[in-house]
Amino acid sequence: MAIISGIYDAAPIQQICKIMENISVWTVSKWYHFKVEMIEPFPPGQSNLVDMVAVTGGVSIAANGTLNKTVVTALQLNDFELLHLRFCPIDFVEGRLWEQAGQGKFMTSRTHARIDPFTHNFDPYFSTTTFWIVGSNRDMALEVFNPLAVAQPAARFQFWGLKYIIVEHTSLRGVSDPKVIQAAIGQTTWLPAEARIS
Repeated sequence: MAIISGIYDAAPIQQICKIMENISVWTVSKWYHFKVEMIEPFPPGQSNLVDMVAVTGGVSIAANGTLNKTVVTALQLNDFELLHLRFCPIDFVEGRLWEQAGQGKFMTSRTHARIDPFTHNFDPYFSTTTFWIVGSNRDMALEVFNPLAVAQPAARFQFWGLKYIIVEHTSLRGVSDPKVIQAAIGQTTWLPAEARIS
């Protein structure tokens, strides 16, 4: 299998490092540095198939209606866990991803992109849907739009990827100088887990 150089390359999802290697993660507006102790698959399947209609306690999503952003509880983590995920809609709905409470993913100053059933036509591996969840209390949320003129009883999204068990190099929290990091822990993979504004 070819080695993928970038975390968003147009290819099946692959781990970003090996066990016992380091990753440096941008999350909550700061760099955190970790050693990876374990990596395991997070495969697609029924347990990772989330129906946002059920999650929000509804019976359907209205015609041309929106389900407000809601935390996807099935993807909540413990401390020292990292999820590396992709996702796609199973039903004919569109999903808009939020990192934590108010930080949109896939945004510019003018738009907030949605993942829809046609994403696959341009991106067969859904690599552009890649996102990360880092530890507990940093939940992701999903907002769902129904583009159809009829109500739909389900708004299902499939999630899949990899789960990493990580241990923080606490003395390096917030350090962003690559030379300092390399001197302290050696090589690391720099990971923009959340959006960064300027």
